Amino acid sequence: MQGQRSSDSGTTAQPVVVVAADPRRRTGRTPWGRVLVGVVLAAVVGGAAVATTGALVSQRIAESFAVRDATTDTAALARVVVEPALLDVIADPAANDADHAAARTRLDDAVAGELRAGSAVRMKLWAADGTVLWSDERRLVGERFPLSAEDLEALESDRSDAEVSDLDEPENRYERGHGPLLEAYQAVHTPSGEALLFEAYQPYDDVLARAADLRGSFAALAFGVVAVVLALLVPLLLWLLVRIRSGQRLRERLLGRALDAEAAERRRMAAELHDGPVQDVAGLALSLGADPATRDAAVVLRSAVSSLRTSMSTIRPAAPTPDGLAPALEDACARARAAGLTTVIRSPDVVDASPAALLAVVRFVREAVWNTVKHAGASRVEVTVDRSGAVVRVVVADDGTGFDPAVVVGSIRAGHLGTTLLREVAEDTGGSLRLRTGSGTGTTWELEVPADTEDLR
Repeated sequence: MQGQRSSDSGTTAQPVVVVAADPRRRTGRTPWGRVLVGVVLAAVVGGAAVATTGALVSQRIAESFAVRDATTDTAALARVVVEPALLDVIADPAANDADHAAARTRLDDAVAGELRAGSAVRMKLWAADGTVLWSDERRLVGERFPLSAEDLEALESDRSDAEVSDLDEPENRYERGHGPLLEAYQAVHTPSGEALLFEAYQPYDDVLARAADLRGSFAALAFGVVAVVLALLVPLLLWLLVRIRSGQRLRERLLGRALDAEAAERRRMAAELHDGPVQDVAGLALSLGADPATRDAAVVLRSAVSSLRTSMSTIRPAAPTPDGLAPALEDACARARAAGLTTVIRSPDVVDASPAALLAVVRFVREAVWNTVKHAGASRVEVTVDRSGAVVRVVVADDGTGFDPAVVVGSIRAGHLGTTLLREVAEDTGGSLRLRTGSGTGTTWELEVPADTEDLR
């Protein structure tokens, strides 16, 4: 019996198979608070995503509305105000300057009210060849710029349209300084039927303001929906978590009762063996030992009594306590010693852990050592127990033949009893179980269980 921790050098190169791993193993309980916080965060992030998407959509919708309104307003202005004020002379390059001036003045008077109202920053009238025939900015009149494909299409199809103005173009140099503008254009006709292109430039601030309003509406709607969902979901989630936790406590109580029933049955069987067959065989061996003719039979019977007492110790192991874990481990390894294996147990004199954790340690050692006896072909098995932080660590290592770790996966799926019992010890306590083995390299089982595992009894 030693207090130091067992060294498992020589097994570090072996592959590690995680047989059972529970994310709760540090606490032994499901982090319900994290679940609730996660749901709330997911809802908030979802609301933010909806709000962001809504903001992008609102920008597009605002631009669409602005383009539609600008197109409609410009078409009405062109048809109702500009076209009736047009004279044929305004598009006649052969007319004299006085006639041109009179035609422009007539158009100035017609649109003066619109310009004073500030609904348009700039207005222009284009000929089909790109010449500016009229504008409220006189410096542009007479200059020629190439018309875009959209402008030419509007002239040919007599339609109206609008788009964000490119203020870097030379024909827009006098509109710079007004911020982004939306230019709308509509084909108009002189009294003789010649098609001209009317353009009106409107402030883009209206588009931005409308987009801001829509973004605010989308954001309020998104977060309002999230708030309503949370108001309905959180109480339901809390109720479900309470029900799940209640079910978990019930499962733990049932498991504790099952362990109590197992322990009671083991005590009953051990008592029956002790009071019945063991006493009978011991008495028979004593009576036969007095006769030289039956002395050999008495020796066999005494050996049988010893085996029965070993079985009794295995059936009814010593109950582990913080100050008495070592005797329980000794009892758990009794069958291995009876089978001729050298057993080495290394455990501190005192293990600061809950009774449930200590009981799990003894159960695990008993099953792991018995698996070694049955399958490993080993001559030596070492058991090491220590506490590391918030967990109790148990290592059972043998020098047997080892095996392919993939066999463990198949054993679990097939319900192999020995492997299943080891895995269940880890799962029942919220711990983790690892295996290191290989052909001819021995086998090492490593269990970690929370030291403060709730006492299932």
